[in-house]
Amino acid sequence: MKTIYKVTFGILCICSLLLGACTDFEELNTDPSKSMSTDPNHQLSMIQLQTWGHWQMCQPYPFYLAAFAQYMQGDWNATNYGGQYRKNDAEMGNTWNLMYPALIKNIVDILDKTKDNEREINIHSVARIYRVYLFSILTDMYGDCPYFEAGLGFIGNNVKPAYDKQEVIYKDFLKELSEATAALTSDGDLVTGDIIYQGNIAKWKRFANSLHLRYAMRIVNVEPELAKQEVIKVLGQEAGLMQSAADDALIAYTDIFDWASNEYRRNALAQMWRGREAYPTPYICSTLWNQMNTTSDPRLFVISRCYNESSANNPFGRIDLTEEMLEMAPDKFQPCDPGYFWYDKWPNGYQSSLTGEYEMKATRPQLNNIFLKANTPGVVMSYAEVQLLLAEAKARWAGDVTTGADAASHYENGVRAAIHFLEKFGADKFEESVIDEYLRTNPFPASGFNEQLTAINTQLWILHFNNAPEGYANWRRTDIPVLRPSSEYGAITIDSRTTPLRLCYPLFESSYNPEGYQSAISAMGGKDDWNSPVWWDK
Repeated sequence: MKTIYKVTFGILCICSLLLGACTDFEELNTDPSKSMSTDPNHQLSMIQLQTWGHWQMCQPYPFYLAAFAQYMQGDWNATNYGGQYRKNDAEMGNTWNLMYPALIKNIVDILDKTKDNEREINIHSVARIYRVYLFSILTDMYGDCPYFEAGLGFIGNNVKPAYDKQEVIYKDFLKELSEATAALTSDGDLVTGDIIYQGNIAKWKRFANSLHLRYAMRIVNVEPELAKQEVIKVLGQEAGLMQSAADDALIAYTDIFDWASNEYRRNALAQMWRGREAYPTPYICSTLWNQMNTTSDPRLFVISRCYNESSANNPFGRIDLTEEMLEMAPDKFQPCDPGYFWYDKWPNGYQSSLTGEYEMKATRPQLNNIFLKANTPGVVMSYAEVQLLLAEAKARWAGDVTTGADAASHYENGVRAAIHFLEKFGADKFEESVIDEYLRTNPFPASGFNEQLTAINTQLWILHFNNAPEGYANWRRTDIPVLRPSSEYGAITIDSRTTPLRLCYPLFESSYNPEGYQSAISAMGGKDDWNSPVWWDK
């Protein structure tokens, strides 16, 4: 009897499990902590934060781009790679390797699952606009790249996307921005995951139009008529462009110092400048420093400061020697030349009354502490840039483009906004009289097209010092200012004698996606040449 009970009970248990499996198997095998469907607004928040918060993805910016554009030098990372023109596959490929599987995959997923839902027209349109911005970083850094088929590995089972020509990509940018802007509506869904504009549709329209202006001007040397046509087109849009600094496209971050690869709530660029060592070493390049010093630019000692290494592992506890040097040793500021480390050509020093020491290394200007704080905003685009681009459009096409002002007025608006822009990073408020004096001594050229272009794009170069992808791109577009390569300063250079014009593709692409990779390589003559200009760089 006892045995029969056991068998019967066992059979009942098995039957119960089988019946349960028929009805609850999916529930039993579903992780309750994970969602089967991701809210596109949550994805948008993550994408925006990762844009300047994913430190590994952003690593080529200080390692290569900021050095190529001669914003920063002296630090091991900036000089060793971007200053000495040293190829390193792992470092060059970080943006490509991490943007595609993270940001691009998610932005494409948003577009796919919202494309047929009219109730999600705004989140869909915002994603279209932001997708253009993300791809501009990729194609401007590398050239031809997967675009139309990118991010479709899961959705379309396409794990080997074709590489698209940059010309085709840029022309699609212009189409996408026009269509997405037109689709945005104040009567549509709320974009609750938007960290940049908090779902403000009017600002998204102005931002999209401003991006349209940026990319139209980017192609001005290779497709001048199309560029002009697109500028005229976007100026005719009812929504307009960015109207003031209140429209700046910035990503807000929190004050977190954490090297975890999945921590992207802090500004990763700020964290990289701060570094892992006992003392930060983000040294200003002599090219940028000399330009601002020569013109008595009021931004000089807001962007750069000189610090004594008095507080290990606490950059914000260092003694600031800048004011003392201005008073006691104004000729001792010695920024790093392109291609050199801070310890090369050992700097002359001075006796500091603040520290009681003979300061030498401290005479190398570094990036101001305000840019090392983790809660400094990430820059996507600013009103200052828009005004300077409009100044160039008026200088090029005069009355053919209607902007409501002349080139000189846009230039002054842009410079004024660019100086005040630093206040968003913690700088003290600039007095208008100080800016007035700077504009008086550095006026917009009354004549001479080349002189006007030089004035405008030198200001764009300074503006973009903490937005290296855009600074490097606009420098290649204009060749302004003239940046002598490191080799001309006598520095050691490894893999080039001139400043590289793009980054090389990740090596794994040659085996992972050989057809696409070879199509891009063939267009450069059969070699992944980082001295080969991208399509718009004429």
